Amino acid sequence: MSRTKEFDEAEVLDHALELFRARGFKHTSFADLTSELGVSRQSLYDTYGDKQTLYHTALKRYLDRSLDGLRRKLADSAPIREVLTGMFDAMISGSCSNGSPGCLMVNSMVEQAPHDADIRALAQIHAREIEGLFASRLSAAQRQGEIAKDKDPVALARFLYHTMLGFGVASRALGERESLRSSARLALQVLN
Repeated sequence: MSRTKEFDEAEVLDHALELFRARGFKHTSFADLTSELGVSRQSLYDTYGDKQTLYHTALKRYLDRSLDGLRRKLADSAPIREVLTGMFDAMISGSCSNGSPGCLMVNSMVEQAPHDADIRALAQIHAREIEGLFASRLSAAQRQGEIAKDKDPVALARFLYHTMLGFGVASRALGERESLRSSARLALQVLN
């Protein structure tokens, strides 16, 4: 007979996600996880198997949420420049706030992707999904005359995604909010 879980999986996963986001994979020990999550070592092993599986599960949860948030932002019917300016401003404000651990995907790409094929694969899938969302919204803006017909929505989408990644790294490393906002305005000139 299987035992009843002694913890709420969603709650524990959210807390683990924040620990990994703040400390990174390498600097979050299994002992840290059991202590801070308030869950026994055996329960974590029974549920996730090992720290790496817990990390991957937390990262997937984070990515699902971030994609849902991006979908909602891009669904805004406001002009594309306004939508993207708001998106970049929110990202920069959140990432440059005191104590912000930054974006878990960006952190994972920097720390884990060079050495972990599964994280690299998740990063590549996530990149294509984000680029697809951007390309779709940019194509719609192009049809509405907000972007010149000679602009390639797919190339623009990839550029915007790469810009987001750069902001994710720079905001965590430097925290220079106004400098990043200036760079965001400059990046959006690509739509002119």
